[in-house]
This record gives sequence, structure tokens and C-alpha cells, in this order.
Amino acid sequence: MSAFRIILLLAVAVQTPANARHLVKTSPVKTTIEWQPCSSTPFRHWFNDVPPPASLQCGYVEAPLNYQKTAKQATHSVRLALTRLPAIGPRKGSVVIIQGGPGRPGINPQLAEKEAALKLQKSYDIIGYDPRGVGQSIPKISCQQTGSEETLLPDENDISGIEQQARNIVDACIKQTGAEVVQHIGTHEAVNDLDTIRQALGERELTAVAYSYGTKVAELYAERFPKKTRALVLDGVVDLSDDYFTQRINQQRGLQQSFTHFSDYCEKNHSCQLSRESNKSVQTYHAMLRKLHSAPFVTQSGYEISSEDVVTLTRNLLPWRERWPELANALRKIDSGTADDQETGLIDENYSPYTDDARMVITCSDTARPNADRQMLRRQSQQINTAASFPNYLLLHEYPLDTCDFWPYPGKDKPHVPVPAAALPPLLFVAQRYDPITPYRNARQMSAAFNSPLITREGDGHTLALTGINRCVDEAVVNYLLMPKKSRHDRSCR
Repeated sequence: MSAFRIILLLAVAVQTPANARHLVKTSPVKTTIEWQPCSSTPFRHWFNDVPPPASLQCGYVEAPLNYQKTAKQATHSVRLALTRLPAIGPRKGSVVIIQGGPGRPGINPQLAEKEAALKLQKSYDIIGYDPRGVGQSIPKISCQQTGSEETLLPDENDISGIEQQARNIVDACIKQTGAEVVQHIGTHEAVNDLDTIRQALGERELTAVAYSYGTKVAELYAERFPKKTRALVLDGVVDLSDDYFTQRINQQRGLQQSFTHFSDYCEKNHSCQLSRESNKSVQTYHAMLRKLHSAPFVTQSGYEISSEDVVTLTRNLLPWRERWPELANALRKIDSGTADDQETGLIDENYSPYTDDARMVITCSDTARPNADRQMLRRQSQQINTAASFPNYLLLHEYPLDTCDFWPYPGKDKPHVPVPAAALPPLLFVAQRYDPITPYRNARQMSAAFNSPLITREGDGHTLALTGINRCVDEAVVNYLLMPKKSRHDRSCR
């Protein structure tokens, strides 16, 4: 996988300077949103070729670009894109869905349309939004290189070439997005944006469901705005006390564990070439990758499948146990040389250059350490890249610095153990025992720190609340959202 793709915790832009193109003049924050049908002309481009639900409504909320400036000092703002799926019955309020990422769009969030989730939608509007810099929000993060900036990808052993490419990407991010914007695009601002959304919705207190990286936003919100918090569900939990290096090491170890579990699944179900014996499984996987590295497979429709495509596909599907059958089938067909459009569709399923750009820029805005010792960063890069054995099919003697190692602005993240205010009501944490992206340990640490109950699903996977995957989890989540003051304890779901 490319050194510049970051996993945390997955429209063509006009290539002109972002400061001239994107920034919006500040106006007083509105107390209401001018909702319009998402099918109306101003919003049709939000949904590409998939028409939105007939009842879905769209709108914008303005927020300051820099929250540290007073209203008189501020000169620019951002526009956050929102959707609302109105409550089916008598309305009691709004539930805001905070997506993962960072960098993932969040408009029109998909919840289960039956049982527990439907019970929630009978009383609450479901609010989705694209975070600042993401999706349909304005300005939009872009790191797209054009003209002379474009270069051929360097060989994996060309360390200086890889690092020069990283520098070029950073320069393009700042040029295309704007230097002022990229300095106010991270999680610190996202937390304040969430409160701006709450105010614009007319809600006295926030009710929200957060997933993966979104739990980081929700946890910081709970710390920053305890009296404005009604109920927060956190599914796939980020540990606020972990620094970025620790997060990435833990993710790699978690992915390796999931690969081992997936290999066991393959052998039990005779669904792919991997076996339950861990070393043998990795060797078999590496043999396939080396073969594709030497000669990529070209499908009948002309799509070239490389070794990096297979690693990307594996990383993308491993975190969701429900998608293991698709992954197993794809690996078997790629290995046998019978892959077709179904497999290439899976490889490209979540790819968007702008989502990748947003993930990278937000991560760098949070975690960059411009003055850190370069040799220490190189050692950390090697530790991260070797923590999972299944992607490492090539013998590398040196590991390059990552894109964020060249980011010129210090990150605003401050790892810490939360100390919740007395006024903060109990939150609800949800975790799966073998979550590769946000390890189960995170949820135990944060639920204890926030003095809040933890719902544990015994199994593999990353995030599942309100998806219909597990009825026990969905019922517990909806019960909490409807009655957050009710006393609760930790519980387990199968």
C-alpha cells in the first residue's frame, strides 16, 4: 500500500488558488437552517448518480474559519453541508451522525430501515453532515497535482524519490486548498463545528451517534461542552490518550489479527486459498502479491490489478466481518486469474482522491511534528510498516518518512486522559472484541474515563450501531438515545 494512504484513527475541482475560490465572507451564525428538498437543483450534484430519498432535505450551516477570532476580527467562514431525514412521527429532536475517517463525507447517513433504528427515526430527525473541508462543504480540501507537479511514482526502494513525492503532495495541498484554510481544518475546529450545528438545529443539547474517528470528535465535544451534551453514542472508539504513533501501531497489529481470523474463516469455509496456520497463510498471500508485483493481472475489460491493489482491497474489507465472503471470493479469483469487473469494483469501491486528500490533510493538521528528530521518525515508520506481516511481501532495507512528516504546521492534537466535568451525563460506548481499527482496549479505557457503560459485541468487526447487523446492539443504542438518563451497566451482545 502507498506510504501516503492513512487508515484511521477511508467532482472535479477547478484548479485555481483556493483563497480566491472557496472562502466565504463571514455572516452571523443563523439560528435556523434553510432546508430545501435534496432533489432541487442546488443540491443534485451532492449525490452523483444515486438520487436521494424523496423526503431528504439539504442545507448549509456557516461556521467561522478560525474560532479563536472574534466576530469583528473574522474575515472568512466555512459552509458545512447538511442533510435532514425528518422524523416519521411526532418529532422529539435531532440525532446527528458523526462519520469516521477522517475525511469521509457524512451527508445522508445510512441507518437500518427496520426494528430498533426505525423506532429512533419515528421520533428524531436524522442529521448527516460533511465536516469542514470534506465532500460538499466549502472550502474543499484538494491536493491534486497538475502539469509539472505530476511525476511518475518512484520505485519502492527509491527512498529519496518517495520523500520528494511526499513534499510535492504537501505543497499541492497548501497551494490548492489555501494556507489559511489548512491551518484551521483539523479535529480542534471540527468539535466547535459540531456545536455550531447543534445551535443551528435549534437543539438545547446535542444528541449524536459517532463512528470510528468520529468518536474522537464526540469525546472532545463531551469534554468541551458538557452542559450542551444530552446523549452521545461512540462506536469504534478512539483513545484520546494515545498519540498518533501508538494509534497506527495498534491498528497494524489489529489488522494482522484480523488477517489471521480471516484466514481461519477461509479454511473453515473452503472459500479462498489461505489457511488457518498463520505463517503458511502469510506465505501464500505473499506469493500472490509477488506474482502480481512482477506481472500485474489484466482483466478482460482492461483493468490492471497490481499487488498494491490487492493489499488495498484486503485492508478495506478486513475490518468488516460481514464482508469477508466478498474478500475471500476476490482473493481466490485474482489468484486464479479469473478476476473480472466485480473484483475491480471492490478495489475502487471507496476510492476518491478528494477523500484521500481530506484524510491526509486533517490527520496532518492534528498530528504533524515539524521539529521532530528525523531519525526517530524513520524508526517509527519502520515499526509501523512492519507491525503487520501480511502486507510486507517485499524486503525493504529502509522506510521513508510519511507525508505528515513534511507538514509545516504543528498539529493541534494533545493526547490526554479525559477528565469529564461533573455536569456531563453518561455516554454510551460500543465496541467489538476484535476490532482491528480501534482496538477493544480503547473502548474500555474511554468508558472508564468517562464513567460510562460499554456495550461489547463478541466478534470481529469495526462499527455496527444502527446498521441492523446486531439487534442486541441496536436495541441498546436506541434505548439509550430515547432515555439517556436511565441507569445502565456494561453488557455483552453475541
